[in-house]
Amino acid sequence: MQTVKPVEEMSQFLKLLSDGTRLEILRRLAVREHCVCDFVELFAISQPAVSRHLKLLRQAHLILERRERQWIYFRLNPDHPRYALLLNILMTTPLPDVQRKQC
Repeated sequence: MQTVKPVEEMSQFLKLLSDGTRLEILRRLAVREHCVCDFVELFAISQPAVSRHLKLLRQAHLILERRERQWIYFRLNPDHPRYALLLNILMTTPLPDVQRKQC
C-alpha cells in the first residue's frame, strides 16, 4: 500500500509536536533563535532534559543549529518539507514575545 509511508511520516511529525515542551520550543524558535540556556530557564528543567527535546527535533530535521564560541543556537529549518504546515500549526496561538538576551 503506497499511503503507509506518508501516513507514518505524518504520524511521527505530529508525535514530535504532541509534547508541550517541544511545541513551546518550536513556538519560540519561530520568533528567533535560542540557546539551551534560554529553555532551561524558561521551563525550569535540567539542561539534559532540554537537550533531549532538542535532539529529537534535530533528528527530525525540524531545527538547525549554529555554534558561536561555546554556545549552540537553534532555529527552525525552513527547508523542512513540512515547514509550512509547522508554521500554520504554530500560528494557531499567538507567538510569544521573546526578548533577546546574552547567555
